[in-house]
Amino acid sequence: PKRPLKRGVWLPEEDEILKGYVANQGPKNWSSIETMGLLARSGKSCRLRWMNHLRPDLNRRSTKFTPEEEAIVVSKQKDCGNKWAQIAKFLSGRTDNDVKNFWNMRMKKLAKLARLEKQRQRQLLISQGSPIAMAAAAMGLPPGTRMLASPGDV
Repeated sequence: PKRPLKRGVWLPEEDEILKGYVANQGPKNWSSIETMGLLARSGKSCRLRWMNHLRPDLNRRSTKFTPEEEAIVVSKQKDCGNKWAQIAKFLSGRTDNDVKNFWNMRMKKLAKLARLEKQRQRQLLISQGSPIAMAAAAMGLPPGTRMLASPGDV
């Protein structure tokens, strides 16, 4: 009978078994770890543990991307789209998850900066006395509401 697969937190002993397997067999054929009876973990779980936590070349000293790494991600994202594993191959010690998280945080920051700039532009129009912006503010409309001209105004 096949024993059930273990889930959840990895034990240090399991990490050592996985490291030993990779030292002997290389980082491949992950499902054989279970079939050989070394660990009661799925091949996928073993591969992810190795790729994201145990690989010796992982950059665990800093989560912050260098300007060079940022430039690589931006450039490769234009070429590859959101294929994070493919992009991570160009960054020594970074996982696909690191790259994806960096990209998503970057996009959130850019969106926030765009909102702040739009808000600043609205405030500038109001402070300069733009008739449309002032009319919208006087009517109690939220900033950014478009005011359509009536046929008689054109």
